[in-house]
Order: sequence, then C-alpha cells, then structure tokens
Amino acid sequence: MLTSACDDRPDHRPAMIARLHGSLSWMSRDAWLITSARGARTFSQSFISIIMALYLEELGFGLVEIGAVLTAGILGISSFAVVVGLLSERVGRRRFLIIFSLLAAGCGLAMYWAETFIPLMIIGFVGSLSGGGSAGESPAQPLEVAILPDTGPAERRTDIFAIYTIVARTGTFLGALAAGLPVLFQDAFGLSVLPSFKMMFLVFAVCQVAGATLYALVSSNVEGASTNQQWQNPLKLPSRRRIFTLTGLYSLDTFTTSMLIQSLVAYWFHTKFGLTLESLALVFSLSHLLTACSLWLAAKIANRIGLLNTMVFTHIPSSLFLLAAAFAPTAALAIVFWQCRAFLGQMDVPTKESYTMAVIKPEERVAMASIHLVGRSAAGAVGPTVTTAMWNVMAAWTPLVGSALMKIGYDLALYAMFRNVRPPEEEERLRKRREAAEAEVSGQVD
Repeated sequence: MLTSACDDRPDHRPAMIARLHGSLSWMSRDAWLITSARGARTFSQSFISIIMALYLEELGFGLVEIGAVLTAGILGISSFAVVVGLLSERVGRRRFLIIFSLLAAGCGLAMYWAETFIPLMIIGFVGSLSGGGSAGESPAQPLEVAILPDTGPAERRTDIFAIYTIVARTGTFLGALAAGLPVLFQDAFGLSVLPSFKMMFLVFAVCQVAGATLYALVSSNVEGASTNQQWQNPLKLPSRRRIFTLTGLYSLDTFTTSMLIQSLVAYWFHTKFGLTLESLALVFSLSHLLTACSLWLAAKIANRIGLLNTMVFTHIPSSLFLLAAAFAPTAALAIVFWQCRAFLGQMDVPTKESYTMAVIKPEERVAMASIHLVGRSAAGAVGPTVTTAMWNVMAAWTPLVGSALMKIGYDLALYAMFRNVRPPEEEERLRKRREAAEAEVSGQVD
C-alpha cells in the first residue's frame, strides 16, 4: 500500500528541470563550456593556493622566498597576457586556451618533483602559479572575458558574467574544501606531510587537463570576426584613453588584492591564530561559498542601480570589514569579519567585467582584456613581496590595513571619474525613464 501510494504521487522533478533549463536557455553551448573550464581551473587553483605557502615552508623556505615564488607566478600571468594581446588573433583564441591549460598541467607535474628555489620560481612563472586562488586568474582569462559577451544577448551580458563568476567561485569553494585532502592522504596512506602536499599537484594537473578538454570542444565561433586581422596597436585604439584609465584604476585594485592573496592570508591565520590546515580549508571554503552566493545578487542589484554603483557601494563596506579583521583579538572574530568581507568583496567582479566590455567597442575587447590583465598582473606581482616585507619590518596587520585603505581610495577615484560613463543598456533605461516622466508631466498638463 505504501509503495502504491508513493507511486501515485506526481513527480515534479522533470517540470523543475525543464523550468531551470528554460530559464538558462539563452546560455549557449560555448558559454557553458568556457564557464565549466574556468570552474575546473579555479577548483585546482584554490587548493593549491591554500597549501602553497605551507608547502614551501615545509620545504624549508622563509617568508621572503615564499613571497618571491608567488610573485614569479603573477609575473607569469602578466607575461603570457602580453602574448595573448599580441598573437591571439593569429594563433586563435581556442588554441591558446588549450595551450595554457596544458602548460599549467605540465608545471603541476613538475612541482611534484622540484624542491629547490630557482626551479620552483621557474615552474611558478611558466605555469602562472600565483597562489591567488580566489580570482582564478590565468592567461586564459582575457580570452574568456572577450568571448563571453558574444555568446548570448546583450541584455544578458551581466547575467552571463555572473554565472561565469559563480561557477568559478563554486570551484574555489570546492577547492578550498579539497585543501584538507593532504590530511586524509596522511591517514589513509601513511604519508608524511611533504608527500601528501605533493599529491595535490598531481590532482592539479588532472584538473588542468580536464579544462583543456573542455576548451577543445568549443566551436570556432569563439574566434570572433577579427580572427584574420592584424595586431592592433593599443595606443591607436578608438577607446584607448578609456581603456588605459580603467586599466590603471583596476591595477591599483589588483595590487591591493595581491597584497592579501589566499596563500598569504592562510599563512597569516596559521601564524597568528594557529589554525590548522583542516581549519583553513573550512574557513576559505565558507568564504568562497558566501562569495558565490553574492554574485547573482550583484547582477540583480546592478540591473536596478547600475554596474558602477554596484561595484563601488559593495566594495567599500568590504574594505571596512577587512580593517576590522586586522585588529580582531580572537580567531573567531577575525574569521567572522573575513567572511563578511568575502560576501561583499567580489560583487564587483561580474559587474566590472560586464561594465568594461560594454563601454568599449566589440573589436577592442581582446585588446582591453589583455591590457587589463597585463596591468593587473604587473601590479599584482609586487603585492606579495610588499606584504612579506611589511610583515617582516613592521607587523602582520599592516598589509591588511594598507590594502583596505588603498581599496577605498580606488573605489572613490573610480566613481569620481566614471560616474557619468554608462553602458548602452543603462543609457537606454535612463532614456525610457525620462520619456516616461515627460509623458506623465505632459499628461498632467493636458
């Protein structure tokens, strides 16, 4: 009787799946493949970023050497971004995406064997192993950002970037959880700490190969209309003034972020409060989960108050929470402030990418994304070194305070300079509101 009654109940799951599929039907196959590939990349980068500083410490390196290895990875991102800007239209976007993934996979395998300083720096540079984790930055990113606006309708551009970033953040959330795997390896296989860390680089390599496979399935449509065009001189682009101004501002933001890359923050929690690897995995997985939850909210807020307003007015409170974390007297309070900062701190990511791609011409997108990444990576390369120097000379809290104050300055400057520069869809909404207001006034007069 019980079985029969259960069988008579209507199954709502197909209808729910159909509604979900219908609500995202505007996402093309290429958009899903690129988004999924970034998810695989951020998953692997997330756990590597948490264990990287601890791994290097286990090898016997000091704080300055750890910062140098992490800096080499950021310089690798910047250098390869230059190559993307110069050669992507000749080599092909899809081909570059595959190359960078396989290159990272090879460097992951090399990290398994290398234990001395110079080889580790070279591997970090070539594999772009920055230790950032949260952003999932890679030389592939400017290509992805340039491709995505053309994979769906213009009015869905911010939503596409929101989904792209949510998937990336989900990857970082799961990757942060996976950072606790070395402890399981030690218990299950009787490994010591160092070999258990090395196993994670093998997992990293597998994830990068998976990403390369997804890129290989992308259609030729991602190459865009300018595939056979000659290289464009950035100094002669029609939007060059806007491009370089935005790049300068974003580079300042990236510098402040790189001062607190995930590897160094994990090291700060470990040294100041004695958090173990298992605790760090939980802390960062929760922060990435909160960030992922906030991203779709950011897209919805942006549709109401505008992209730039969303970028600025969510970013400033996150910096205030970072200031609070710097002076928190206990681990529990520092973690609470860090999680609040995580919820607000990345709402500007999908809105920033959508805004940047909207206020320039479509044929300038690869150049913009590449210049943007070069500037950010060049500025970000300095961050870990500055942090470790401030940490050694002054105190561990000084990089957190410096980063927060400079971020607030960046937000205020961005708003002051670009508050009147609106994307086309926002100009259209503003025009319709004015027309509606004029029509209402005219009707009242009549």
